[in-house]
Amino acid sequence: MNSFVHLPLLLATAAVGSALARAELAAPNFVYDNERSLATSGDFDGDGRQDVALVEKDSGRIRLGYQREAGVWTWVKWRFAGTKFVSGLTVGKLFAPNADALAFASADANLVSLLDVSNPKVGATPTLLPITELGPNTVIAVDVGGDGNTPELDLIVTSIYNTDPAPNLGSLLRNTAGQFTKISEGPLPGPATRGNRVSLQAGQPDAVAVLLTGDGTDSLRVADFSTGRPRVMLAITNVPSGSDYALGRFGGAALSQFLFYKPGESNLVVRPLTEAGDRFQAGAGASFTLAQPIKQVLVVPQAKDSKLLVVFGKGATAGVFDFDGRSAPALVQSLDAATNELIFATAVVDNGFIFFTGPTIARAATRYQAYGFDGTRYKVGVFGGLPSLADTDDMTVPEIHQRITASLTVTNAAQMQPYTNTIPGTEVSYEMVAIPGGEFLMGTPASEANRNADEGPQHPVRLTPYWMGRCEVTWNEYQLFMYPDDEKRLRAIHPGDAAAEKVSDAVSRPSRPYVEMSFGMGKDKFPAIAMTQHSANKYCHWLSAKTGHFYRLPTEAEWEFASRADTKTTYYFGADASKLGDYGWFFDNSDSKYQKVGKKKPNAWGLFDMSGNVVEWCLDQYSPDYYQVCAAQGVVTDPWNRATNPYPHVVRGGSWDDDAPALRSGARRGSERTWKMTDPQLPKSIWYLSDSRWIGFRLVRPLTVPPPEVMVKYWTSGVERD
Repeated sequence: MNSFVHLPLLLATAAVGSALARAELAAPNFVYDNERSLATSGDFDGDGRQDVALVEKDSGRIRLGYQREAGVWTWVKWRFAGTKFVSGLTVGKLFAPNADALAFASADANLVSLLDVSNPKVGATPTLLPITELGPNTVIAVDVGGDGNTPELDLIVTSIYNTDPAPNLGSLLRNTAGQFTKISEGPLPGPATRGNRVSLQAGQPDAVAVLLTGDGTDSLRVADFSTGRPRVMLAITNVPSGSDYALGRFGGAALSQFLFYKPGESNLVVRPLTEAGDRFQAGAGASFTLAQPIKQVLVVPQAKDSKLLVVFGKGATAGVFDFDGRSAPALVQSLDAATNELIFATAVVDNGFIFFTGPTIARAATRYQAYGFDGTRYKVGVFGGLPSLADTDDMTVPEIHQRITASLTVTNAAQMQPYTNTIPGTEVSYEMVAIPGGEFLMGTPASEANRNADEGPQHPVRLTPYWMGRCEVTWNEYQLFMYPDDEKRLRAIHPGDAAAEKVSDAVSRPSRPYVEMSFGMGKDKFPAIAMTQHSANKYCHWLSAKTGHFYRLPTEAEWEFASRADTKTTYYFGADASKLGDYGWFFDNSDSKYQKVGKKKPNAWGLFDMSGNVVEWCLDQYSPDYYQVCAAQGVVTDPWNRATNPYPHVVRGGSWDDDAPALRSGARRGSERTWKMTDPQLPKSIWYLSDSRWIGFRLVRPLTVPPPEVMVKYWTSGVERD
């Protein structure tokens, strides 16, 4: 969890805010653009507080901070914009009337995508708009009036790669309950950049502002779309080529003033507006030379007059300025990035702003630092690390969930039957056994021979129905996940569902092992071994994407319930350990290696190798006193001791290398860091356990499919990071 500091005065002023600051911020969500990223704010989750988004242009990865309480942001794992090489970003109520969504344009990828970010717990799948224009480079959310107007905001899209005579086009897309239809299109006099929804005067409908690139100089156009057709409200010409802009209301002005600057130069130009009928004109204004080259200019609203926030040079310093729109900006507060860090981007929020900073050698911000106004100065508020931009496959979960729920055919326990399934695109199959829900006593009685203290007290547990793998996952199945290239070659022979293949290919897969992972013990119909719990979880994630069924590891309670198969004895076949050789492979009969699955007798529910062969991963964090916690709660339904640490996790069932007591139905064990002790890699692998040739896993498929925000927790439980 990111660290943060509470300043009571800051939080009090942030909670109260000012009517003007909130009004100016809540209408147009200005997007601040720099060479590598785009930063903006909006109420993404509909709770009335300003959240923030930082978009990396090249990768299309978005860091989102949700303001869950005044002045405190909770950051979530990065989400994908639906396109790389983002050239345009907009914020607006595109899906719901109370929550802002994001829309992106990418000229080089020739895409416009939408993203619902209303759920902080799990990301939505980006929606790609079907567009005919070539090179969409800006997108602006605004209400387009006229026939067919809807409560949702519509989209203006500009594009730059169309054929002559009009290579630059502007298109209006009507939003009807999330479905976008082009209602008009027209030529533009040049490529449009820096698109934003703006307000020139309080009480007027929001308009659209863009910079138009020309020969030698640029121009700024502001157009009103309230009638359904574009009407130019303002045209500012002779803007120096390569300029950026900001706007605000300074010195008590009723109309907005535009500020122009060229990144890397020190000049700041203010152009005040006057009203002339139904149009506006920009006055000559004034030009001011600041003490340092400007990187970015932002307007921070306040109750009386907006402040200017200027980031200087490469971003090592910044300053807050009083500004009345007429006199030179007056520095009132100097701000510095941390030592050897730069300000990569900045977002304006209620009562202040957030710096996104990182080391001078970094390509993207790694930290955030919030500032809030206390009535006199901007004070340091919360701070901490930003989510990593490292690869993640969480963004696949909503689509997988949608595919699973759309294909559900069994919806109640009475319909559950054993089944055999073939992994799509292959000839490899596996069997699942229906396990009825029910209540049982988990743990072992104090009288049981070889009982350990962590096996008690016995306590009642109630489980909902699920399927469990008849056998442990074999190398035949697991190698399809380990070796993507081999799996793709099989698809050419056994073509399957292209959509399923696309989403399953996006799931994280193991790096190639540095040794032969069966260690010479055999692969065909032998259990897969030596994977971390993380690797087993990711196999379940991948298989769910491939098959359209939700698979995961069993909880410890599910494993024991299935192993006991309605028995209460030491082993599921009784208490006589001399019969163990008929049911499982262990130290006495295994010939010091694992054996093919399904060769011994099954338990009463048809599950093979629940005792021995390989010890099996469960989802739970291993805690020796967890049963005491459960016992104190009475009857516990579907318990899961969710992992919060990389070690230890529960393993159950005993292995080919264990003595008979370890194969008891109630025996427990926790994983150890030493299981990958001789791994020569630094850092050690998150996929393989070099020193545990006796650990594998089997599948569970619960009857009830959880929501995506819960589903992702099963597949990311207990990632091992040394």
